[in-house]
Amino acid sequence: MRTRFYYALRIYLHKKRGLLRLVQILRAYIVLGPLRKPMILYYQKVNKNDPIKTDTHPIFPDAIQDQIVKRLDDVGYAHMGKLPEKYITQILEYCEADKLRHYWNPHKNCEAVNRLCRNSKIVGIARQYLGAEPILWLSQMKWSLPLDDDFSNSHASIYREPIQYDGYSFHYDVLDFKSLTLFVYLTDVDADSGAHMTIERTSNKTLKEIYKIILNEDTAQRKFGDRIKVISGKKGTAFFEETSSYHKVTVCKKRRLILSIDYVLQRKPPPERPLLPS
Repeated sequence: MRTRFYYALRIYLHKKRGLLRLVQILRAYIVLGPLRKPMILYYQKVNKNDPIKTDTHPIFPDAIQDQIVKRLDDVGYAHMGKLPEKYITQILEYCEADKLRHYWNPHKNCEAVNRLCRNSKIVGIARQYLGAEPILWLSQMKWSLPLDDDFSNSHASIYREPIQYDGYSFHYDVLDFKSLTLFVYLTDVDADSGAHMTIERTSNKTLKEIYKIILNEDTAQRKFGDRIKVISGKKGTAFFEETSSYHKVTVCKKRRLILSIDYVLQRKPPPERPLLPS
């Protein structure tokens, strides 16, 4: 019952775009506004999250936890390194079997994604950055496609997925009072294949900035200039981001597959999405 109500409400709101934007702004004011710092301190103090059972296999041996957390605190994103080839191969084999365009919580079915989500260094960085035991909130894998690519050898997702906003515009997400997302490219990514773009030092916002959930390109360039960074790299490239920072994906001229893993401070994981009607 809770699942159906939750997603029925989401689908309704996504059909009422004006109401949806109002709800998003109000929630952003609550989560990212003046209450943000005291609420972070409160949840850090009363934290009773169940410890994540970690996997100690060294996936990113060269990553230095303190340096990554400091960079996240300073600018809002940090490079992690390159995912070993065997993990990439296993994840791509998992995708090849189902041929979906969007995977919801693949860590529940793909061992390689699960081990990555629970890697001791990844969890350690999330724990230090959040200041508390993290909650593994959600994992997703998504294909981004050129406009003329129908991806005819794939299947639409089996879940309802209302679109919140144009991903090609700068926007920010409101996952929790404090959150951290690990992104991993599973295809080679350059400026023509959906490179991720982030704007440094925008995870903390003024009330005026909170109102601007979406920024057009001209406004972003005028206001932030050289703080706009393009993240490209070979498949396996991994980086962290606090997604309350402004970010977007560049327009794809080639296919891109990306994995994202969200860790949050106190928000409970969403219920499983309802299946689409056949």
